[in-house]
Amino acid sequence: MKKVFIIFTFIIVIACHNFIFASYNGKTTEQELYKQVKRIFCERARIWNNYLIGQYTSLAQLEEELETVVTNPLFRADMEMFEQMLSVPTSYEDISGVSVQDVHVIKNNFRGAVLEASILWEIEGYENNYKEEIEYIVEMKKDGENWLLSDYKINNRQ
Repeated sequence: MKKVFIIFTFIIVIACHNFIFASYNGKTTEQELYKQVKRIFCERARIWNNYLIGQYTSLAQLEEELETVVTNPLFRADMEMFEQMLSVPTSYEDISGVSVQDVHVIKNNFRGAVLEASILWEIEGYENNYKEEIEYIVEMKKDGENWLLSDYKINNRQ
């Protein structure tokens, strides 16, 4: 009886171990990635608008906020753009709204994800307000528990 109990316990332990660790593959769910894309693009639009109204007293302050949602290579490109905007001031349009319409996961692992995302931009134009929906290939990287936007490009496969 004792041997049967030990064998039975051993089988249960092995089965539970395989079940627990086989189900963990380091992937984030598509729904969670959708939330992260939405959060990042909304936050990035907020930073853009705050920059346009002069809320940041220095590029260092802007850099500090931008680092919470963006990583290289996009971070470097964004900072160069903001520096260029400072040296050659001109008028830019505000982003009044950002809506993530759809997200499709192309690649997903514990270090990052590549997605197709359809984003609806609401822009406050100089002559009128307008909306534009654009399909992007979005690259995100995971930094600890945080997702950061690494790059995004217009999806030419539309």
